[in-house]
Amino acid sequence: MNMTYKSRLVGLIGGVSPESTQIYYRAMNEAASAARGVDHSATVLIYALDYGAMVSLYHENRWDEFNTEVAKAAMALKDAGVEALVITSNTTHVAAEAARAATGLPLIHMLDVLAAKMTACGVRRPLLLGTPFVMSGDFYVPAIRARFDGDVFAPSPDEQEEIGRIILDELVRGQILDQSRETLKRIISRAHGEGTDGVILGCTELCMILSEPDADLPIFDTTGLHARAAADFMLGRA
Repeated sequence: MNMTYKSRLVGLIGGVSPESTQIYYRAMNEAASAARGVDHSATVLIYALDYGAMVSLYHENRWDEFNTEVAKAAMALKDAGVEALVITSNTTHVAAEAARAATGLPLIHMLDVLAAKMTACGVRRPLLLGTPFVMSGDFYVPAIRARFDGDVFAPSPDEQEEIGRIILDELVRGQILDQSRETLKRIISRAHGEGTDGVILGCTELCMILSEPDADLPIFDTTGLHARAAADFMLGRA
């Protein structure tokens, strides 16, 4: 029997970084083929921002310009006909409200998905790994706490510096080093000893180097969780 499927067109704001954007696209294709058959694929449009330009704005704390670039990407996707927006980066969610306000489109927010999953799992004291801006800035942790009836713990300043180096000097360039994985595992182990009960991979590239077997704690992979939510919308399941 031939079946006709209707998918909703999803707009991915990517490029920050290109490495994690590819993971989203692959995951959404896998979800489509699993749901509808091996020959089916994702209905998505990708607006890939220039990582070099965006990371320069990040390092220089030029957040108004950063947000403007994300909003421009969102408008371009709206003009192309997408029905919802997905920002494929934890740090870039600082511009989520700018993108939503510019377009009026639904935005599948990573932190909504993350908070719902942690709540369902009963986690109360997760460790947050991510870029230094995510771990210690004034955006990400308050945004989680507004959605999550628990607390969030950050690594020490020295650990944050090393995690940032691993992300920005290695993972975004596709480099996955065993010694860096061991460093991250030691940070998780130390935090576990101080009472944390989960680990948030709060950078979309961290799933490239860490997974459940690397910790004695539940790992919340924001990339995987977010990509599945995007796929659910695309497939009409959300």
